[in-house]
Amino acid sequence: MAAGISGKIKHKKGKPEGPKDSIIFSDVKCEEHSQQACCLFCNTCNKFICPKCITTKVHNGHELIEEEDYNKGKVELKPKQKSEIKLEISKEYTTDLNNIHLIAVCSDGSIWIADNARSKLQHVTLRENRTKVITSLNTKIYGIATTHSNNILVTTDETKLKQINTVTGEITDSRYDVKPLYPRAIHVTSDHRVIIGARSPGKAFPATGRRVVVVMDQGGKQLQEYEHDKHNKPLFTFPADITSTKRLFTYPVLVTCTSKGKIYVVDWLDIDFRGRVVVLSPGGDILGIYTGYPDVNTKKDPFIPSGILTTPSDNIIVTDMNNHLFHILTDQGKSITYYNFLDMGITRPCSLALSTSGNIYIGCVSEEGSPDTTKAKLYELNYSGF
Repeated sequence: MAAGISGKIKHKKGKPEGPKDSIIFSDVKCEEHSQQACCLFCNTCNKFICPKCITTKVHNGHELIEEEDYNKGKVELKPKQKSEIKLEISKEYTTDLNNIHLIAVCSDGSIWIADNARSKLQHVTLRENRTKVITSLNTKIYGIATTHSNNILVTTDETKLKQINTVTGEITDSRYDVKPLYPRAIHVTSDHRVIIGARSPGKAFPATGRRVVVVMDQGGKQLQEYEHDKHNKPLFTFPADITSTKRLFTYPVLVTCTSKGKIYVVDWLDIDFRGRVVVLSPGGDILGIYTGYPDVNTKKDPFIPSGILTTPSDNIIVTDMNNHLFHILTDQGKSITYYNFLDMGITRPCSLALSTSGNIYIGCVSEEGSPDTTKAKLYELNYSGF
């Protein structure tokens, strides 16, 4: 597919989510007044608000939604951005891998890509229309993130995260250990926190044991743990990927971005990887749950979230691999719209990352049953409006 192909995205009317758990407003803590429970949803600002917000008159004249109407979908939720959303393929690369399940970007513009089906991890540079391999490792990883020192953290089959020196390629034990749990997803924030999705040993499904998101400081000390909601129900079934609004600080384009500390978890629910996105406040309250658009999220073709990323404007983007979709969400986890990548010639989008210039990398995977000679595509996308 040649560069320069673009597509316009049309906003959908009506409340975008399909069937989901109802949100109890009193369980949501206010962003502005942390000790206050929320009582309304401001549709104008796309956020939950508390009685103190109302008394300050900040939301005077705004469209305020009550809990019953919000959960029953009786209102039209407005997108956060008013400008038209656009996506355009800037560059396309052919890799030496069959799948690109994970991507991490270094400050020099080189990237690490992983094919978990074949236990391959490569450090590559981008050259014209292909990738050039710097380092190739035969190892299976489940999560990857770039540190502030420009090294790579990965999760493996051990309880302790591994660190890869991007200069020498040497793999060593890191200081981050979630023993007796096994780590899966990993995310590094702008304030040097490391967020890890972990679970008890044993089969992934049906869910048994603990399913946890752990937050650690730079020294490996545990700061917080998210496992149950206020009703002592498990928050997650299988935390597969994580992002947050305290994003990884690797390139100057992200320095001035706002950081509200919300955590977004791709949570797989079953062996078919049907899933959802769970939005948590820093205090562990559920701010939202996204389960996909009802017109594309069907029993036959369920929402299968695979990659998740925070944009500099604090929107959330999620890839839906089997449906070839790209979901765009507000920072509350409410859907703005989705885009069908087949319209751009992109199939089976999986992993996501921001480039050093602020564009979006999309790593794709081969169709099931494809021959071993099939090479995965990596796309760089220009975007605007979100």
